[in-house]
Amino acid sequence: MSPFSEVRFVAQRELRKSFRSAKGIVLLVLSLLGGTAVTLLLAWVQQLKREKLPNVTPEMIESAREDAMTQAFGDPATGKMLSHTPEVLLAVFFITIWLTPLLISLLGFDNVSGDMQHKTVRYWTLRTRRASYMVGKWLGLWTTVSAITLTMHAVIWVVCIVRGEAPAASAISWGVRLWIITLPISAVWCGISTLVSSIFKTPIVALLATFAVFFVLWVVFLIGLRFNVNALTYVYPNTYDGFLINARIDRWMTGLAACVGMTALYVGASSYMFTKRDL
Repeated sequence: MSPFSEVRFVAQRELRKSFRSAKGIVLLVLSLLGGTAVTLLLAWVQQLKREKLPNVTPEMIESAREDAMTQAFGDPATGKMLSHTPEVLLAVFFITIWLTPLLISLLGFDNVSGDMQHKTVRYWTLRTRRASYMVGKWLGLWTTVSAITLTMHAVIWVVCIVRGEAPAASAISWGVRLWIITLPISAVWCGISTLVSSIFKTPIVALLATFAVFFVLWVVFLIGLRFNVNALTYVYPNTYDGFLINARIDRWMTGLAACVGMTALYVGASSYMFTKRDL
């Protein structure tokens, strides 16, 4: 088989395993329930704001949002663009960005370590190249996470439309765009999770190590913010949400290139280390 066929073969197996396992089904259900609950909560907050501030017109709210987004992203074009985004969808987007690492850590901690613990990794390494096996593991995890977040976002779009929070065309258009923006960032997190999982042969140790690595990256990010050291903030994948949602094409391309580069680095490192291991 070609390397591409091997990667596809491993990724398909990961998808089937994820959505047939109790862990995958439970996480999917929790994501759906959590997304629906968050949407209803945000919609309730929006309704409360309209009731408590009856004299505030939609134009005034949009102007205030434009000013806030311009200050947050440092770009008037981005502020103007995001001022037209349904507020509920924008809030859910940022919530998804910050909660996706938790979903990835729970789905991916035994991605490779589980196969090594049960020795099934020997079956795969006899039939696929080790590098193909690792890339397939990463691709399977990323596709699984992307499918779960898409399902969650789709439920949120429906709730927004039914409750009248946004017209159907606007909700779906913005919803799809915001979901696509999450993909490069989740790809980096999946790369990190796959790398950590490939180091340990015991899944529970891999889970704790994944949590620890994600936490350390977050602490480094906070240190970079506190002391204005941008280089430290750039090691944290969620930093690039501001790049990918930016209206400026150069900022968007910078964020995309950074995410692709970091993903390649982590997946490449895990593949290289795995090829050198004694299984």
